[in-house]
Amino acid sequence: MPAFRLIALLLLLAIPSLAGAETPGFRAGVARPSATGEAPFEMLVWYPTEAEEVPWQTGPFPMPATREAAVAPGRFPVLLLSHGGGRGGGTPLILREISVALARRGYVVIAPFHGRPGLAGRPQQMRRALETVRADPRFAAHLDTARLGMLGFSLGTAVTLQLAGAVPNPAHLLAYCAAHPRDAMSCGQAPEGNNAAPAQAPMPAEPLPLKALVLMDPFAVLFQRPELAGVTIPVLILRPEASELPGEANATGLAAGLPQTPQVQAIPGGHFVFTDICPTVLRAASPELCEDPPGVDRAAVHAAVEARIIAFLRERL
Repeated sequence: MPAFRLIALLLLLAIPSLAGAETPGFRAGVARPSATGEAPFEMLVWYPTEAEEVPWQTGPFPMPATREAAVAPGRFPVLLLSHGGGRGGGTPLILREISVALARRGYVVIAPFHGRPGLAGRPQQMRRALETVRADPRFAAHLDTARLGMLGFSLGTAVTLQLAGAVPNPAHLLAYCAAHPRDAMSCGQAPEGNNAAPAQAPMPAEPLPLKALVLMDPFAVLFQRPELAGVTIPVLILRPEASELPGEANATGLAAGLPQTPQVQAIPGGHFVFTDICPTVLRAASPELCEDPPGVDRAAVHAAVEARIIAFLRERL
């Protein structure tokens, strides 16, 4: 392993609050409810259970949680999870490991399948997903929405920032992409085919009462300092050292523009290091998702990242 990656991983693992990461207090359950009405969509809900875990399979993805298990007694903090985009729209199925880790430690994780809608429609999907789960009799009595946080990955971080009070600035993104035509990750990987879709700014999303944000390799070129003024809650930014998202325009610029200094953690790997270790069937089909730079141990990075996120959320929810 190259020296700089080894040092970064050792620093991540050596954070005092992570020493001997806490033992999970629960097992993980999972359900797949739907938001009905206009533009329906499905979601995954991961949650604490006392039932034995019975893994199963959906397509190529192993699911390390019991389907439709009874929710454990008690009320639990709630985390919304917005996955990335990409030309196909993205899926929360590639973020199963962090969802399961959080469920085993007493969080309810709500992760919509965003589908093809671009950035403009995703904040409303998140709001509808939360309302759907709050109305579901399986979960209603177990949700402590006074302890509400949100995680975002890639394009999902822009959704997360909007729901925390940020306002997109599409004009800045258009100007940036015109000046940086080689930045394909920032400018050409959204479901619409280009992140810079609307020339007119969309209506700002109504913020949710979020208490903390976790941003995994944020797509943040949409937001400059004035547009970030409404984000006044604690933020953890996890930034891969070999990310294809340029730091100055995204993670680094975001950290400098937030009104309160966020926690920023460098980790080994590229943009997709946060996604689950690929099943064999996906490795040949999606090398950009599945392959890491030489010397990066994705399993070790995940263990450290999960512990870092859990420690951050424990202090704030």
